[in-house]
Amino acid sequence: MAAPLFIGIVVAIYLLATFFFVRFDITDERLYSLSDASKRLAESLDDPVVCKLYFSEEIPAPYNANARYLKDQLYEYRAYSGGQLRFEFIDPVKTEREQEAQALGIPPLQVQAIEKDKMELKKVYMGLAFLYEDKKEVIPVVQSTRNLEYEISSAIRKVTADKIPIVGLLAGHGELERAGGLEILSQAMDQLFETRPVRIVPGELIDSKIDVLLIIGPTESVGSWDQYAIDQFLMRGGRLAVFYDPVVTQLQEQQAMDRQTNWPGFLGYYGIGFKPGLVIDSRCARIGVTQQQGNLRFQNVVEYPYLPQVSQFNPEHLIGKDLGAVDFPFVSPLDSTRVDGAGLSLVPICWSSDRSGLRRAPYDISPVQRFLQTDFTEPGQILAAAITGRFSSAFPNGAPPDSMINSAVLPPTLREVTDNRIVAVGDADCASDNALRNPANVAFIMNVIDWLTQEEGLIAIRSRNVTMRPLEEVSEGNRTLVKYANVFGPPLLVVLFGVWRWQSRRRRKAGA
Repeated sequence: MAAPLFIGIVVAIYLLATFFFVRFDITDERLYSLSDASKRLAESLDDPVVCKLYFSEEIPAPYNANARYLKDQLYEYRAYSGGQLRFEFIDPVKTEREQEAQALGIPPLQVQAIEKDKMELKKVYMGLAFLYEDKKEVIPVVQSTRNLEYEISSAIRKVTADKIPIVGLLAGHGELERAGGLEILSQAMDQLFETRPVRIVPGELIDSKIDVLLIIGPTESVGSWDQYAIDQFLMRGGRLAVFYDPVVTQLQEQQAMDRQTNWPGFLGYYGIGFKPGLVIDSRCARIGVTQQQGNLRFQNVVEYPYLPQVSQFNPEHLIGKDLGAVDFPFVSPLDSTRVDGAGLSLVPICWSSDRSGLRRAPYDISPVQRFLQTDFTEPGQILAAAITGRFSSAFPNGAPPDSMINSAVLPPTLREVTDNRIVAVGDADCASDNALRNPANVAFIMNVIDWLTQEEGLIAIRSRNVTMRPLEEVSEGNRTLVKYANVFGPPLLVVLFGVWRWQSRRRRKAGA
């Protein structure tokens, strides 16, 4: 009687699971469940989106686990979409559809597999494509589940969006550009936005189609017409992100000096201010240095306080939501007083740690210098901030006459914008390719752009994948306790269980 009842219960559960989607996820951040933003995205689908998974059936470990995880996520997307997300599993080799997969941009891969006690190279496919009307978005290779939900939601959002935000990268003043230090950032932006270089031509304004303008690391002064073009871009509602290095640093030459340009004066009209100096932080990265002792040269790894690793983010602001430690090499603090009396609001995004310091010119950036506890007595310094509110034009009397060409065709000067957004960061290196090897840096920069374009739902998805809990944040005593508990705890539990079993048997025998 019990066996048929059990079988009936199993069958009933299976039938219920066919019609109702249920998942129990007890991880701290529910990493195996869709975020609320992804659920809303799936629920918003009004028309069918087709997802074609070009995955080989016999994928060797560990990639086969990625395929299972991907399928689980897509089943959840489909459940929340009410069936509007449809997918098809395709083995390109077995179904002779390799040409179709490659035409979509999904390449074959060679992975190692052990078969019949031999190591072999096996050709597999591990990509997917989203098709909607006449548009497509492709994830060519799924090699990790780390950012998979973000990649899927980004692809669905991009393929179904009526308008893709356009992000401009300002050039012409020594800024970092796509082919000169911003390749990783550009690749990340291409997944969500249309990106364009922006070179301002005298007499012409910035294209009104651009939604966000990034100014990353200018090294030369900005001319009066360029100032006017940027000003009018802001006045018409365009969003601005400024990453500026107030100090010129050359680590290899161990030289640093204050940068002499007119950018700080110009940006001050919009509440952006920089304090002179470089932040040093006891929470910092380590670098390798070559040291010499007599005739002996050796490599050593030292902590370098000029490379702060920032984890103090404002919990009230979306940009810093759930981020790990972001690298800010040679960063200068922001001056929050520039917004006073301007009708603007400055909200800090992140600070250096409470054990920080500020070095001013003349600078000594030698990695082998000795840093003392007394060097870190400054409170946390604001390193990045969001400025919002009513912005007034720096050109209330109109365009500068000294650089105009054919002024008759210019539109009237806009003198204010009632509500706009700017993000200011006292460091440009944090957006460079070197720093973006840290996934938290990529997430930080992309969060800035998302917040400026008001694509805020993606911030929650992206940030949950980069949260870090480094053991360094635990005190020395607790680290030792955790280490020895991991080493001796499991064997001790086995011994205690054995003693308990032995005593239990002795008591039973004595009672018998």
